[in-house]
Amino acid sequence: MFLHSLVIENFRGIRNARLDFDDITVFIGENDSGKSSLFDAISRALVSTGGAPQFEAHHFHRTESGPSAAPVGPIRIELGFEERSVGEWDKLELGVLKPLLEKTASRPRRLVLRVNAEVPADSRPVAGQWVIFSPGLKQNADDLPALDMLRSLNRFLWLRGGALFNSCIGESRPTVEAPPLPADIAPLAKEIETHYEALVSGTTRHEKSELKAGYEAALELLSRRAVQSHTAGALSGSLVEEILGRRGLDAGQREQAFHGSAAQQVGVLLLTAAILRQHPGKPLSGSESLMVLDDPEVHLHLMTLASVWGVVEQLPAQKIISTQSGTLLAAMPLHSLRRLTRRDGVVRQWRVGRNSLNAEELRKLAYHVRVRRADASFARCWLLVEGETEFWILPELARLCGYDLALEGIACVEFAQSGLAPLIKLARELGIEWHVLADGDKAGRSYSDTARAFLHGEHVRQRVTSLRQRDIEHCFWKNGYAQVFIKAARLSLSPGDRTQPRSVINRAIKRHSKPQMAFELIVAVAADGSTGVPEPLRRMLDTCVQLARKGVEDRPARP
Repeated sequence: MFLHSLVIENFRGIRNARLDFDDITVFIGENDSGKSSLFDAISRALVSTGGAPQFEAHHFHRTESGPSAAPVGPIRIELGFEERSVGEWDKLELGVLKPLLEKTASRPRRLVLRVNAEVPADSRPVAGQWVIFSPGLKQNADDLPALDMLRSLNRFLWLRGGALFNSCIGESRPTVEAPPLPADIAPLAKEIETHYEALVSGTTRHEKSELKAGYEAALELLSRRAVQSHTAGALSGSLVEEILGRRGLDAGQREQAFHGSAAQQVGVLLLTAAILRQHPGKPLSGSESLMVLDDPEVHLHLMTLASVWGVVEQLPAQKIISTQSGTLLAAMPLHSLRRLTRRDGVVRQWRVGRNSLNAEELRKLAYHVRVRRADASFARCWLLVEGETEFWILPELARLCGYDLALEGIACVEFAQSGLAPLIKLARELGIEWHVLADGDKAGRSYSDTARAFLHGEHVRQRVTSLRQRDIEHCFWKNGYAQVFIKAARLSLSPGDRTQPRSVINRAIKRHSKPQMAFELIVAVAADGSTGVPEPLRRMLDTCVQLARKGVEDRPARP
């Protein structure tokens, strides 16, 4: 089944959250945005414990810290499943869930699992109550067979941060002990685990032979699963078969796909071992896998990470990914991205709407932001600049003002290649604050007008800094740094000589390049006795820091 939506109330650090999902959903956000609580909530609802979901005192949300703080209220976790197309679930073994659904429907049907837990009277764990229903229908189910059936149709696999590369097995095992692996693959799984542990622990002197042996064990597992696929009981069976067999490929294509570089083989082995260790039991025919990869980049080289993602991307599973990796983010479509923010326990989801950007804007953004500047998606505020000089000089000017742009969560993003309007649209969709630095020439005035069109009751100074001079170089010239350009241009001018700043600046840039001139200006600003950072740029940096610190909490999230 396809997980379409999630509602959480009063669970761990979350007072309220409402999220939706795609086939691939990528969560980004700061460390306190509530991502781990989201995954834990899904796990408690879907991972079988042999009975009702269990909740302990620390699972209940509190507005204050400390042992005396009282829980805000009961826990509510609601998972909404939906058909991808009308009639899709008719092919499933629904069992006791079948009476809960409409027999015929003109639109995709939905099924909701709601789990509630009342605040405990003492510190002992409490069992959650659950109900499964279809919105709009009276019939529901609240018995254990119905819950077990729903869980069997939605096999949940949570690979926590470091699970792909963890030398301590116990740290990456699931919280609920999984049933034994089928007898036909258990010995091979143990062999794969042994070679995997030898590789990641660094205790072997024969890395190549360990990798080769583990890889061959995985291929042997494939051959057995291919013959006995109808007996494949565990999630590990079907997913490992997908990892190693690449269904739909002939023998030659399979050989080519998996006898590649060492990085590719390491990626396959790491992922296979992680899945084998965390398989969640026997599935039903037609059931789906819900795979959560929590910071999969931890401890992985970029080549190995790319290899792992290349395999994961092709698995027949719904994927939910949390990442801090710009490399991984660059491989994702913008519509899959969800930026999470949290304030006072309320988690807000920011995403790119399906119709918010046209095809041309998406094409430009796909290259410029996702590929060249993917890390900017993690920022709190974008300082949108026209060109190269601003990109190089502003972070250093901020440092001279006492700010570290990286620590403040501010990213300088050039807009010349992608256009200003698409970047502002994207920032607004993702809940990222933004500010535009525009030159004083004709093009700069046009950019300033573009930015003003996106203001909604905000003061223009909060969003736009328009230089009075034609560009940032002329701004420095006007604010006491003419000698930097004169020296770089190798001109000898007497105090009374009249010269055109534009010709001197152009000559200086021609001799030294814009990055070099940016460096010369930074040195001059930092020198004793200088006039300091030009006032318009200082005010702009102050504004950006204020925006970044304020964050996005004052604006409503997308419904």
